[in-house]
Formats: sequence, structure tokens, C-alpha cells
Amino acid sequence: MQTITTNTMQKIILRLYQNLPREVYIHQSFTARNACRLFKKACEEQLYPDETAQICVEGIRLGALYHDAGKILIPKEVLCKKDLLTEKERSMIYWHALYGGDIAVSLLKESHQKYLQTVWAMAEYHHERWDGLGYPKGLKGKQIPLAARICAIADSYDAMVSCRPYNKDISKEYACHEVEKNAGSQFDPLLAELFLSYQKEKDTVLYI
Repeated sequence: MQTITTNTMQKIILRLYQNLPREVYIHQSFTARNACRLFKKACEEQLYPDETAQICVEGIRLGALYHDAGKILIPKEVLCKKDLLTEKERSMIYWHALYGGDIAVSLLKESHQKYLQTVWAMAEYHHERWDGLGYPKGLKGKQIPLAARICAIADSYDAMVSCRPYNKDISKEYACHEVEKNAGSQFDPLLAELFLSYQKEKDTVLYI
């Protein structure tokens, strides 16, 4: 029996990642923009200084860009499905977080290995909830790494405002309302408050 080398496996994962639907790449790009801005604002406001000191904006950017890398495990017909998901299909969605960390770090270039911990945490834990009812581990509060708590807000916000078959009519105002409503349950309440404080500003372009 022939053994697949680590290098060959990485190439297979990369090819699968490159074949993800275009919408996934667009979503990850906007998530990265929002995540970087939220992280920078947290640093400016000295929010969670002990945690922000351990990560950097480039790690946040890469983590957000690869946070959905685990979706290579999900069939395209499930990713692009317009109707409600079946129980089996929902379990497939669960896999993308359960194995997402390992898949995401396998995509990193050698020069990006120093960001491995941040990238892994964001891919693995961005569906954890502040109240402990998330997945895949059921982490609660500050058990969830800061980078993943930031990604959770950025990811959810963009998932609501981006043009998708199931949410074409969702406005930015409604998305902000949902973030506010779920602060303290789904989202870190302090990060959610900070995120909303600048989302209310007039259109501001952030370049990263």
C-alpha cells in the first residue's frame, strides 16, 4: 500500500480549497476586513489587553481569510443549497469547524507559520458561543480565544449582509440589530458593543 506524503496531502487540500464556491472566498475577504477593524479598535480601546498582546493584525487577517477552510469537507450542493438543511446536512456543516483548524493551518505558507495558533483558533472556534451553546467544543466566555470571538462577530455580520439566496433582503441595520440582540449570548458583549459603535458611523472604507 502506498503512503501519501504530507506534502502530497497539503497539495490535495489546497486543490480542494481552490475549488470552493466563489461566494466562500468573497465572504472570507469581507470577514477579514471586519475582523481586522474590530481587532484594531479593541487594541485602541485597550479592550482585553492581555489577550490582544498575544496576537497581531496579520494573524487575524489570515485567520479570517481561512476561517471557513473546513468547508472543503462539505459538498457544493449543500454549501449552495437555497432550502432548509436536513439534519444530515447540518451535521456536515458542523464538520467544517471540527476539522477546520487543522485544514486552515495546512494552507499556510512557511513564512506564515508564526500565525499558526491564531489561524487554527479562528477556524476551529468561530462557531463557539459566549453562553457555551456553540460548537464544536461548547466553550464558554473567555474560554474561547479572543481571535475566535472577533471572528464570530465579523463572520456572522457578513453572512447576514452579503447577498445570498436565503438572505437577500437583510439590511445592515437589521444585521446590527441581530448582533446587539445576541450580545452576551452568542457574542462577546464587550466586543459586540465596540463593533456596533463604529458600524453606526457613516460608510468608512478600511484598507488592509
